[in-house]
Amino acid sequence: MKLRAYFVVCLAASTIFLGIVSGVGKAAARGALGYDQDQCVLKIGPDFFYFSGYQFGAQRRKFCEDAPSLGETTFVFDYGQDELRQMKTDFRIMREGAESADGSPVDGQTMAYLPPQIYPQGTFNFVHRFDDPGNYIGVVTVEGLSGERWVARFPFSVGGAPTRTLPFVLLALAGALALALFFAGRDSKSA
Repeated sequence: MKLRAYFVVCLAASTIFLGIVSGVGKAAARGALGYDQDQCVLKIGPDFFYFSGYQFGAQRRKFCEDAPSLGETTFVFDYGQDELRQMKTDFRIMREGAESADGSPVDGQTMAYLPPQIYPQGTFNFVHRFDDPGNYIGVVTVEGLSGERWVARFPFSVGGAPTRTLPFVLLALAGALALALFFAGRDSKSA
């Protein structure tokens, strides 16, 4: 019976530890990007965009945070509110770490840029070819006629293992290790 209590304590401790270390609770770490009923939503000022990314050569499914492979990637933005249709919007892609202390882009660190433009139809897209795997930041800036200026940033990775699933993989490994220890201890006790 002591072995089972030890097993439960080890499993609980390893689950809590791995959850803390791997960042299960870091919802804000993905910047202004979130989810609403299986839709990617990018919060900007008081408004929001629907956001999707596509890599037609790699897969037919859309992605929000992690592009599965290198190559041509299409970013699609749909306005959530009509007021955005009258505002200028630009989009840039930067390497992670290419921002100054106040969050503004550092000169020379922008990898791709879509200049400010008004999109009266409420949607725009941008295509960029990624040749290097790594972590990047998407920056959307909206400027209104009355001087409003809103900026939304969202980190994403390209060509690597999806970072969202890492905590769950680590938790599964911890559970498997705890079960292996449980059965190894049980076998040695019965011998």
